[in-house]
Amino acid sequence: MIRPRDEFLSEEDLDLRNLTDEELDAWWMQWLLMAQATNDLDAGAYSHGVFDWDPSVPRPPGR
Repeated sequence: MIRPRDEFLSEEDLDLRNLTDEELDAWWMQWLLMAQATNDLDAGAYSHGVFDWDPSVPRPPGR
């Protein structure tokens, strides 16, 4: 059986085991900052049921 792999990441990107604690902390912080950057844009995003947006939250301009 061939295991599926994430084609977007290199072998080095996937090798978290060999990072130092400082390097791992830096990557987690970078991921957190990137994830938080879109909070205002996706505050009403809703992916369960038949709706794609929470009707009580106004959509951002351009959506």
